[in-house]
Amino acid sequence: MKKIMCLGVLAVLMLSGCMKGNDTENTAYNLRDDNTNPNFMSNGVNQDMGPMSDQNPNFLNLRGTAMNDASNRNNTGRDIDIARDIVNESDDFRAESIWINNGDNRMTVTVDTEGELNGQVRNKAVNTLRAKLQQALPRYSFQIRER
Repeated sequence: MKKIMCLGVLAVLMLSGCMKGNDTENTAYNLRDDNTNPNFMSNGVNQDMGPMSDQNPNFLNLRGTAMNDASNRNNTGRDIDIARDIVNESDDFRAESIWINNGDNRMTVTVDTEGELNGQVRNKAVNTLRAKLQQALPRYSFQIRER
C-alpha cells in the first residue's frame, strides 16, 4: 500500500511540474509585450541590410599587392622597380637608392654617374632621365641626386 501511495504522490508531482509555464499571461517577462526596447522587434525579415552585411570584416584587402594586378591601388614597390629599370637602362647612370615621399608624391632617385660627365652633358643627361621618369610615372615629381 505504501508503494502505491508513493507512486501516486510522485505521479501528481510530476504532472503538476509539467504544467508549469503554460500560462503566458502570468509570466514574469513577456517578450511579445515588451515595448521598452522596440529596436530588436522592429527588424523585419525582408529588411535590406546594405552591401556590407554579407562580407567578412576580418579579411585583409589584398587587391593590388601582386605584380600583375590591374587594380587602382598604388603599389609603391612596383613604381620603385619601374624607376630603377629606367635609370639602369640609361648609359650614363646606375640607380643606387630610390625613396618615395607619399605626402607630396615626390620620388627621390639617387644615381651613380657612369664615366666622366662635364657640366652641360651632365645637365642634359639628368634632364633626359627626369623626362623619361616623368613619362613613365606621371604621378610623382622627381628629385635626382648624383653621387
